[in-house]
Amino acid sequence: MGRLRSDRWLPGSPFSLKEDARGTEMRELPKSLPVHAWFQLPDRLIRRSDAHAYRLTRDAVWVEAGRGETKLAAWVWRSSGKHRRQGDVTST
Repeated sequence: MGRLRSDRWLPGSPFSLKEDARGTEMRELPKSLPVHAWFQLPDRLIRRSDAHAYRLTRDAVWVEAGRGETKLAAWVWRSSGKHRRQGDVTST
């Protein structure tokens, strides 16, 4: 569950796919790919428009969004991440 710190919300840890769900044949992307991605947290589902994909398998992608204490990182289903143009970041 998220928590408040200095009057701002800090997310809990997102759920990440286990290895048997995501697959074992992982490919490192030559450079990060900007994506819109859904993260499932213990108490909510959030869509981040500032996410980047770094690795992928046939069914899953490793995505990271944010930085510092608010950073989210997880293996998610490939269908939960959608490509976006590099400068295209909209708040959702």
